[in-house]
Amino acid sequence: MHIHRITELLRHSREQEMTDQDKTELDNWFHQLKGARPDLENWVAEAGSEELLAEELLTRFNQKRVKKHRSKKYLYYGIAASLILIFSVGLLVNKIDFNAKLPQAAVSVKNNSVPGKNRAILTLSNGTQIDLNGQSSGFVGEQSGARIYKTADGKLSYNQNVETNEKNLVYNTLTIPRGGQYQVELPDGTKVWLNSDTRLRYPTHFIGNERKVDLIGEAYFEVAHNKKMPFKVVTMNQEVTVLGTHFNVKGYGDDNGIATTLLEGSVNVQNRVSGTARKLVPGNQSTVLKNSNAIVVENVQLEQVMAWKNGYFIFENEDIRSIMKLIGRWYDVDVDYKLDQTSRFGGTFSKSADLNDLLKSFEAISNLKFIRQGRRVTVSN
Repeated sequence: MHIHRITELLRHSREQEMTDQDKTELDNWFHQLKGARPDLENWVAEAGSEELLAEELLTRFNQKRVKKHRSKKYLYYGIAASLILIFSVGLLVNKIDFNAKLPQAAVSVKNNSVPGKNRAILTLSNGTQIDLNGQSSGFVGEQSGARIYKTADGKLSYNQNVETNEKNLVYNTLTIPRGGQYQVELPDGTKVWLNSDTRLRYPTHFIGNERKVDLIGEAYFEVAHNKKMPFKVVTMNQEVTVLGTHFNVKGYGDDNGIATTLLEGSVNVQNRVSGTARKLVPGNQSTVLKNSNAIVVENVQLEQVMAWKNGYFIFENEDIRSIMKLIGRWYDVDVDYKLDQTSRFGGTFSKSADLNDLLKSFEAISNLKFIRQGRRVTVSN
């Protein structure tokens, strides 16, 4: 069972919203667990809550428990770790030595820090800025043949059905601050999901023989197909060209390069300095390094790349500085380091978790300490 589905089932159980089908599915999953009661109690104790839920699930498991040998340890570890996702307020840690006692977390808390949410500033062609957080749903404005709306679910949408004689491109810019994210549907129907600390500049209507936008930061695109007007994304020294496809571009100013990951269709990635180009197929990720003429292509785990859009952080034995760079953007905090040596770890964590809970989980699976003072986090070992 996919971890996201397990998460959903356990949440339904906690909120007493389970259907008969949900109960059957969760029962079947618990048959695979083969977990002993002490282990489950330790997981709950580490989380600090959900004892009643644990008792209910354990009772159901014991009533229908069957003996079935599992030869692959990693399956057991993955299932056991998924419990921690729910029992620690939505945090999943999937790399833990279950034979060792987990260390006690010691996070110095000055104030709570909630996770990011929908936040964006829309800058019109005349320089007018609109804070979309305070903007009610409905009509926002009109720009050169396009009506702009904020939908009821908090997205920005452009309707290009308005008649216009405009022959020159007029641009809007959508800026996502640290601790924010947003979605926009462009005038051609292309859908874009924007990550924290990201800026997208785009025309309010597309004319000519191409559709070109400029990106700094990270965004996922589902491009509306138009064979006559290729869609292009320009990010620093890279240009991606597509007709209609799904792909992710990550190119922050403080990154070493620009990563483009293809989920569906095909894209052409070009280094704007050297002119070098590579065509990607689904599952490929290209990297255009700064001050380099090369384009490196490799296969990647799409779930990890798209975790930010799906509400998770997924780390695979990553350096703590890389991890905290993402955490800093999402929770809008600055990070200092007092490290004698580097530290690496992995796991899957919910982006909806409170920062203090997240740091406690980091401490539980590493040799690190995290001290918070307002919007500043100090990492030490």
